[in-house]
Amino acid sequence: MSTLVCRLSSFGDVVLAAGVTGALGDVHFLTQKRWHSLVRSFPGVVGVLSPGDPLPKVDRVVDLQRSLRSRKLLFGTAPKRVDAHRAQRLGRVWLKAQSPVPTVLSRYAEAAGVAPMPLPWISIPRRGRRLALVPGAAHATKRWPHFGALREALGEEVTWLGGPSDAQRIAGLAKPCDLQVHEAGVAQTLLALQDCALVIGGDTGLLHLAAACGLPTLALFGPTHPKDGFWSHPDPPLHLGLACSPCSKHGGGACPIGDFACMVELGVDQIMAQIQARR
Repeated sequence: MSTLVCRLSSFGDVVLAAGVTGALGDVHFLTQKRWHSLVRSFPGVVGVLSPGDPLPKVDRVVDLQRSLRSRKLLFGTAPKRVDAHRAQRLGRVWLKAQSPVPTVLSRYAEAAGVAPMPLPWISIPRRGRRLALVPGAAHATKRWPHFGALREALGEEVTWLGGPSDAQRIAGLAKPCDLQVHEAGVAQTLLALQDCALVIGGDTGLLHLAAACGLPTLALFGPTHPKDGFWSHPDPPLHLGLACSPCSKHGGGACPIGDFACMVELGVDQIMAQIQARR
């Protein structure tokens, strides 16, 4: 059995596709060029394609993107498509509806007609006890503002992880003894994760990557909510559960009511207690 899987973006959503590829036989994965090296590490993947490449002949096609672009790219293939639950997610944002949304991973599995694979999905050696800190995020409201204070409270070397846009932020937070990794790909990040025992950060793709590798995580949720379906992993995230949350589906540039309490009120003492409990 062979399968063509399409997930073009974003980083965290592409990572979560690794939770189903191992159950789909030989997988050809259609994604953006910048995610090729990542996707090659997924179980079951035998080929990686870019948009515009000729599509291989396969037994089934699964569209995990469900966008106008993916429909065009897969035209004529009759794919199974993921259910985005957009109305339910918008209801949680605008009406503060309480019913949880099925996780992204469970939606992927339903579309693919398989059960999610057990963790880890990406195999890396595990040999270290370092903490990894992820201070960046694509949306400003997902960035926990106390990483500097947390670094001062830690009496050990840490690893900082991020993308190219996080280089300046990480440089301002790190101590000279710390390892800093901020790359466009994932090769150096995966190497750094081998030495880590716990990864701490916001609701970001790098937290999904760490969880996919089987690493313990501490995800800090603020403007988004774990029950919106974004968190599919066993380690419980921290979330204050304020009445104003969630305020958006994906995060934003600024707090809509101005106090940013969902992140500001997650204190360093709370994080330190969780570090002690989870390592």
